[in-house]
Amino acid sequence: MIAMPRRLAGGLFLRLAALMTFALLPLGLIALYQTNAVVDEATRLSHASLLDRTERAAARERKLLQRAGGATEGLAAAILPVAEDSRGCSALLRAFTEGPNPFTFAAFVTPNGQVDCASDGQARDMSGNWLYLKVRQTSQLSFALGRDLLGEDRSYLLAASPVQRDGILLGYIAIAIPHKVTPIQPGTDIRGEGIEFVTVDAQGEILSATLPGPEAPEVLPVSVPRRDLVNRVGDTFFEDARSGSERFFAVTEILPGQVVVVGSWPVEDAILAARNPASLMTVAFPVLMWLAGVCVAILGLQQLVIRPLSALRKAMRRYALGEREDPKLELKNPPREFEEAQQSFNRMVAILSEAERRRELDLEEKTILLREVHHRVKNNLQLVASIMNMQARGAHTPEARRMLSQLQRRVRGLATIHRHLNTNPDITTVDSRELIRELISEIGAMNVRAGQEVAIQTDLAEIPLSQDQGVTLSMLVSEAMTNAVKHLGIPEGGRPEIQVNLRETAENWLELEIINTRGRPLQHPEEHIAGGGIGARLMMAFAAQLEGDARTVETEDSFVYRLGFPAVAGAVPPDETQKEQDEDAAEPAA
Repeated sequence: MIAMPRRLAGGLFLRLAALMTFALLPLGLIALYQTNAVVDEATRLSHASLLDRTERAAARERKLLQRAGGATEGLAAAILPVAEDSRGCSALLRAFTEGPNPFTFAAFVTPNGQVDCASDGQARDMSGNWLYLKVRQTSQLSFALGRDLLGEDRSYLLAASPVQRDGILLGYIAIAIPHKVTPIQPGTDIRGEGIEFVTVDAQGEILSATLPGPEAPEVLPVSVPRRDLVNRVGDTFFEDARSGSERFFAVTEILPGQVVVVGSWPVEDAILAARNPASLMTVAFPVLMWLAGVCVAILGLQQLVIRPLSALRKAMRRYALGEREDPKLELKNPPREFEEAQQSFNRMVAILSEAERRRELDLEEKTILLREVHHRVKNNLQLVASIMNMQARGAHTPEARRMLSQLQRRVRGLATIHRHLNTNPDITTVDSRELIRELISEIGAMNVRAGQEVAIQTDLAEIPLSQDQGVTLSMLVSEAMTNAVKHLGIPEGGRPEIQVNLRETAENWLELEIINTRGRPLQHPEEHIAGGGIGARLMMAFAAQLEGDARTVETEDSFVYRLGFPAVAGAVPPDETQKEQDEDAAEPAA
């Protein structure tokens, strides 16, 4: 009953709980949330107020454009009965412009851009006019600015609508209004405040502005293409203007999907709660309080959790990478949980170290026993080969001597393999280069007769192979070398030669190549006795065991035996250099 509070007093949970009590994180989050809610609402109301002011300022422009659009659509319907009557059409358009409206010009444009019917009775070519190109492309109500339509140096706002009968395009109705922009309510002075308004259509053309024409694009946002402004209806945002200064923008709709008005306000005049220093202080206080709590929590975590975990991780990594000099873990004043983890780790290290020591002793004993086995097998095979040699010297026929010689050669080849395995430092793998060199030396001494100088050239790659594959490869080389010696010839102007190559032609793919010269046969009378073909059958069997592909190539001066097979390496010890390089980056591995 008394030990429980003492155990809890040193626990990680209570230590972190005590630190987080001083952090006041919940209070800071609540204050931050409430402050942000107030600021967001104030910002929303400010933006809505500026957007409403933009809408009210553009009321007259909206009324003018809506009236122009309605007039063109009305004329498009009224002109259908007289569309083909040039005189009646002109009379209708003239009566329209002389009525109580602000329109000074009206025309009926044919589909190819020609004006044969106009309110002033004059024919024109509008095929290159921007308004004609726009209405032809959009096939709907379009607006544009024009200066040379009536031959006067005045600016006109042009509107055009297609004229159709039963779905067939007959032409376009175009009207013109003297362009004088007054997009603000009377008595409202906005120019002194630096506030500007620009009317833009869906094609990005500026229809009207509170600035002179060349200056109007300078107060529009630089990152938003003008033709995309119709998709930002109802948006309010801060952005750099094309003039280079930051401004506040409000976008409102005049004609749905066709024309919008963009209000451009100086940042200093767009008084928003988000830019209010008092609001910033109300946000900064909970933020600073929360940051103080986070700093305290991080400091506590660093001292109580991260530092012990880092020490434990480093100790595990060092032990996993094979460092056994000082594997014991010692933490400074750790919490109870990490103290228990430290004790568990040290016990685990002691148990594993003892198990590794016993395993190394067992492995050393097994290695000694295995080497002794190879040594005894080698001695026994050499004894058998010696007995066969004695029997061969006492044989009465060349065929018997040849058969005993072949058996002796195969037995001595097996003895060579076991001698190599006995002397190889790594008993799990076989060095292909050293093994084949020993076999060539042994077989060359047995097969090449005295007085017959034969050159044996080698080009051998150093490839680690498994024991099974090394034994099979050595038996194959032994048979192939015997076959090469048997068919060896003296080329004209040269000497007999055997070439043995072992190359790695691709990743994990080896190629064995044995080449012997051809020409005048060597004087071996006993070799003329026909054999039973056991050597060829053994070579085929060994090639199948290696899962290789054997081919032979005969030319006038050489005989080539070529075998390609996959390499199967044994266990390769880890690279100590790479292990040191990866020490700081690698995770602990088993």
